Amino acid sequence: MVSSWDMACAVTKAMPFLSFFTLVTVAVVPLAAALYVVTSTTWSAVERVVLYR
Repeated sequence: MVSSWDMACAVTKAMPFLSFFTLVTVAVVPLAAALYVVTSTTWSAVERVVLYR
């Protein structure tokens, strides 16, 4: 069983690295948005070609 003291120590050790999670989020979210736009545009273009034959 993990005591509350052990949990506090673990949180204290992790605190300096929490700012890096923000950097990871800032790096990944725009990539995800770009992937969504490219995928959506490609799907729409292919759909138009197939449906308007």
